[in-house]
Amino acid sequence: MIIVILVIFTILAFLALMMIKPMVWRVLGTLIGLLGMVASVALITANMHDHFGMKTVTTTTTRQIYSATNSQGYGVLLYQNLGTDGQEKIYIYRDQTTSNKPKAVTPDLNMTSSQKTIDGDKAYRKDTKTSYVYKNSFYKFLFGIADNNYETKSQRVVYEIPDTWIVLSTQQAKTLQAKLTPKTDEEKQAFAEQQQEFQATAQSDPDEAARDQVDNIKSILGI
Repeated sequence: MIIVILVIFTILAFLALMMIKPMVWRVLGTLIGLLGMVASVALITANMHDHFGMKTVTTTTTRQIYSATNSQGYGVLLYQNLGTDGQEKIYIYRDQTTSNKPKAVTPDLNMTSSQKTIDGDKAYRKDTKTSYVYKNSFYKFLFGIADNNYETKSQRVVYEIPDTWIVLSTQQAKTLQAKLTPKTDEEKQAFAEQQQEFQATAQSDPDEAARDQVDNIKSILGI
């Protein structure tokens, strides 16, 4: 609606300047038109720059996530550093047990990501999102053409990871795959025996077996 108001004042200023002959009414009409134009532009700028007419609301959602790899018994959350300082990361996981392709979450300027250790055997992604929304229907009617209702102000993502999961960089995952592959007969036998131990433990205590595997991976990678 604010665009329509701006157009109306623009037309009013033009018509007053070009069509009205009495000087007093011409000046008055033109002045009202120009003031309306300036006010409209100021309101549009305030809405776009400072979210005039809007307030912030914060919502929190939590959803379970699933291992990024086909690891048996334990979960894996992968990440890849963005940039050279490693402050921001792309996190990789599956959002459904039936998903064949892992999901990669790339942060933007409004998003921060972190990890948190939790109890249990399930991993979650917890989103705390703050958005701009219009204070009431009047402001929405006035500025709704900007299509900025529920525009994100900030988003904080926390990956809640139990000790039956491990968080690895994509490079560590590649290294792990190579290190886990036995090369000699002795290594193959030791690997087979270790897998049998994990499987035996998993039958009585799956979480304990998962923790053992996670500890073993950390030992192999030195993390």
